[in-house]
Amino acid sequence: MDHAAGRSALVSCGRRLDVLGFTPATDGNVSVRLGADVILVTPAGREKGELSPEDLLLVDLEGRIVQGAGRPSTEMPMHLLCYRRRGDVGGVVHAHPPIATAFAAAGVPLDAPVMPEIVLTVGTIPLVPYATPGTEQLAQALEPWVDGHDAFLLASHGVLTLGRDVREALHRMERVEHLAKVTLAARLLGGPRSLTDTQVVSLLSGATPPGRPAG
Repeated sequence: MDHAAGRSALVSCGRRLDVLGFTPATDGNVSVRLGADVILVTPAGREKGELSPEDLLLVDLEGRIVQGAGRPSTEMPMHLLCYRRRGDVGGVVHAHPPIATAFAAAGVPLDAPVMPEIVLTVGTIPLVPYATPGTEQLAQALEPWVDGHDAFLLASHGVLTLGRDVREALHRMERVEHLAKVTLAARLLGGPRSLTDTQVVSLLSGATPPGRPAG
């Protein structure tokens, strides 16, 4: 992705998160991979819905600022881990969608196969053990889970999603919150019913994920 397109995509993502109420005040952070060894990341302490392309910081995979003024997001170690470990990741979104974050605060994972769309587009959503936000310890807590998942509940903190680009990571963030809402409502009606192993295998072997072209 070229620099202009990356900046535009990241700014659009920030505005969408703000509209959804997923990044209250200055919460949350977003990044996009621009090349093999550089990423764009949102600056610390800024409202995600008010960012301009010029506000974004270009950093290398060691966390050093290559271009831009200010301080990168304090959660950059978590972002850098994902890019280093996963060559397929082109975008990372961290936000605090309220219902999914409530599950994280309650220590309840969203790892049951409840909705076919989630199975196909997000997969299981594990609960990452608590570590202090903005520290290397949080990246270390996340590390064991990164290779096998594209979305994570961060205990007592929020949600992290990954994608081939920032748009896919954003869509996964929206889907995690939707799943959390449906799961909460289903619990009021006696509890959600998980798909059987046979149903999951059939789904994964024969269906095209929503939003993706067949073939």
